[in-house]
Amino acid sequence: MSEPEIRSSENVAPGPQAPLALPSPDAFGADAPELDSVFDRALIWIEQQPVPAAFAIFIVLTLVHLTVLNLAGVANGIFVGDELFLAAGATPIEVLLLGFIAYNIVLPTLIGTACVRAYDDLRPALSIDDATFGQKRAGLVDAFLVWRFGFGCFWAIILATVYGDLLRRAIPGEGWSVALQTIWMYVRLALTFGLLGSSITYVALLHHRFRAATGTQLRIDLFDLGAIQPVARYARQVALFLIILLALAGPSVSQPDAMYASAALLVLGVVLTAGAVIGAMWGARRAIRAAKHAATHDLQIYARELWRRAYTGGHLTEAVGIPALSAMLNVKNEIARVPDWPGGFAVFARIATLAIIPVLSWFGGQLVAQLLAALTP
Repeated sequence: MSEPEIRSSENVAPGPQAPLALPSPDAFGADAPELDSVFDRALIWIEQQPVPAAFAIFIVLTLVHLTVLNLAGVANGIFVGDELFLAAGATPIEVLLLGFIAYNIVLPTLIGTACVRAYDDLRPALSIDDATFGQKRAGLVDAFLVWRFGFGCFWAIILATVYGDLLRRAIPGEGWSVALQTIWMYVRLALTFGLLGSSITYVALLHHRFRAATGTQLRIDLFDLGAIQPVARYARQVALFLIILLALAGPSVSQPDAMYASAALLVLGVVLTAGAVIGAMWGARRAIRAAKHAATHDLQIYARELWRRAYTGGHLTEAVGIPALSAMLNVKNEIARVPDWPGGFAVFARIATLAIIPVLSWFGGQLVAQLLAALTP
């Protein structure tokens, strides 16, 4: 076979092919990852820094309020007449209500972060695997946006309408000035009641899940409750957060000519705060009571068996019976003295102590005025 025939033969295997050159990543025209929007960045910042965020929101709302007063002709710069706007008429109460709104925006973040931190600290005392722990923790991280939006809108529509009809009559001015102030008043009322309803809904749903996560999965050592102290610490934090909310609402809600109605609202707020604290500890309380019941039941069974062995025929047959029964009675009494609530009643004493803050916020000014009037000759 000649050389040309060899080259044209189909029996000759083809040589190795050169590797294909892959196009560069830019050739595909891949889009760069989109940056977070300003709103998303703001939400992330609020979650990471809730306290500075509350102050920033308060400053922004105060500037908006001052702008509305200037547009309505009520204020000139930062002055209302000859007074600084923060000290003119009812403006201090209105500005404090803006602080109430700002605090309500970050309140779910404060409580949610404290709850998740408490659950993380409880990990050594939880009798669950890591997968179940992750699922339960993810449930606590849930923001409950649908429920909060629904209840918040309901509160905003109903209560803002009722209170708006009562307050709009006190707006000074006429024409465009009254219209602008009325719109801003309704916006503030809607934010106040909407965010309040949203926060209450969030706390209720969060504590429902926290109660379920701690009620049946905690390993309780009745002689060392240190492992469940994160629950007590979280309950104290909840009490503090909600008491601050009550204190901010006081000057706006309390009326000198309606002392009894204002006191009733304050009592209702304290009761709701106590309910939130109890809800935070209810799951651990149920676990403690279950552990106490199981331990007492086992002691009773063992004591009856020991009694049968120690006494037969109406006389003592085992000398060890008396000391053992005495030791079991001591253990039973110690178990009975274990408090059902994590942290004992010190948590409720803290609520009673913190309640002084909203009392002073609601009625402190009135009490001082009455005291000065009584002392003035």
